[in-house]
Amino acid sequence: MSVFADGFGNWLSRRSRAGDKSVVETESKGASRTGGSGDREPVVVWKAANLMEAQVVKGRLISEGIPAIVRGESLGQIYGLTAGQLATTDVLVPGLLAEKARQILETEVEWIDEEELDDK
Repeated sequence: MSVFADGFGNWLSRRSRAGDKSVVETESKGASRTGGSGDREPVVVWKAANLMEAQVVKGRLISEGIPAIVRGESLGQIYGLTAGQLATTDVLVPGLLAEKARQILETEVEWIDEEELDDK
């Protein structure tokens, strides 16, 4: 799945607001930025041991309505590494939603056993 299919691409677009001279001045000096304004900047909310763990965390966030992307070392993905420094992967969300995402990830998931549903 691509980054832009998750709606994450909108974070990276630069939009200058009327009267916002800081954006124009920064861009005219040749400085590069990694994304939008500070509140839209992607923030790491989870450091996963490997890509599989990161995909689970990303899925949990997306199911709660928070867009997320996974960023990791491509060499680890190419060789299918599941342990070590090359396997570590970050999960990123928009800065505005970072605190909410951390709260979601700190709460425990209550699983419903299918057998319990059948008994009721």
